[in-house]
Amino acid sequence: MAEWIKKHLIAPTVLPIVLIAVIVAVIITIGKSLLALFRPGDTPDRLDRPELYLALGLALVIIFGIAFIASRPPNFLSALNKPILVGGDRGIFDKPAPPVSERLRSGERGTVADIEPGYTLYAQSGALAKVIGILPGGVDYGKRFAGFLYASGLYGASKELWVPVEAVLSVYPETKSAFLAIKGDETEHFGWNIPPESLRRGEPRINEELH
Repeated sequence: MAEWIKKHLIAPTVLPIVLIAVIVAVIITIGKSLLALFRPGDTPDRLDRPELYLALGLALVIIFGIAFIASRPPNFLSALNKPILVGGDRGIFDKPAPPVSERLRSGERGTVADIEPGYTLYAQSGALAKVIGILPGGVDYGKRFAGFLYASGLYGASKELWVPVEAVLSVYPETKSAFLAIKGDETEHFGWNIPPESLRRGEPRINEELH
């Protein structure tokens, strides 16, 4: 119940209201600061208007600050250049993944070599992705992996995933199920929603993070 309230009430209503309140508070604070500097009886043609100089100063700080950041090299303040993911591809009203049934762990346990297209990958929270193909190993984040499972996300997970085979905890060929050593949809956190370095062009990810 608490999760439902958070997802359907707090996320779509409370958060926008809080952001609007913060913006209004900033506007009111600036306005009161200007009014506090205003002296009754001032005329528009006077130059000694401190409230006008304050407003002009704030505007110049914002303009030159943004211009300075925009004119910096690509690697300057790299944190501003990174895409910020909020909520992933999952919509606010998307249904959560169904809980994992114990029946999926029936039959003899297999190995990673048994995984083939059509297998379903499961996190602790439920179904995560459907395997499309198996890719050879390569280097990613400066580490070498034995292979990758190319999969399509389910229930709001990323549409494309490249899951290292080292993340597979157990395999059950009878139910075509493979369980991963993650709690839920943490694919963006691990970088599995981006092709490994061996499949894409550009600098290695470990070097990108150092910039």
